[in-house]
Amino acid sequence: MAKGSGKEKKQERKPVYLHPEFVLRPVALKRTETRRYWLRMRFDTGGEKTVVVILKNPSRATGEVSDKTVFNVANYIYKNSRTNPVLKGAGSVVILNLIPAYETYSERLKERNEALADNENLRYIKKFAKEAAVIIAAWGDPPKGLEKEYTALRDDVMEILNGSSREIFYVDKLSKKGNPKHGQIWGYADKMKRMI
Repeated sequence: MAKGSGKEKKQERKPVYLHPEFVLRPVALKRTETRRYWLRMRFDTGGEKTVVVILKNPSRATGEVSDKTVFNVANYIYKNSRTNPVLKGAGSVVILNLIPAYETYSERLKERNEALADNENLRYIKKFAKEAAVIIAAWGDPPKGLEKEYTALRDDVMEILNGSSREIFYVDKLSKKGNPKHGQIWGYADKMKRMI
């Protein structure tokens, strides 16, 4: 409550998502208090294939709880692993991000006094890109006010992916700015397309 305002500030309440039932526990991850570098979910399918999905930045998902984006991405991969030959045999998904900083509202990243680029994060992207059977780019457009930094970071990540010798995909379409559709808004019937 702001002093003297007489009005209570409403709490922003987001729904709590649990990891889907087909995700085996424990969910593995590498994180700090303010950053998540990677999150790996294993599926109950017994599949051997690892799918890497690179998003914008982490919202709230941890080993215990999911968030809207991670929940949607896991469901997309799981459901489409039955019908999409590229995803057939998917047994796990690794969630990575261009920006490892936890922030539910990406437009608030500009307010932080920290660099978006993170060498440790880039090392993990390189590591998991080498291990992946499939890589899906899903970072969406830049947060407002961070276009220059975001584009530089995206270009660094694309350079890593180009050197991975893996096919890179996106889901449904690219934006007018040439960025892949964000994983939070994938529809289960959306088609995967080759990016590289």
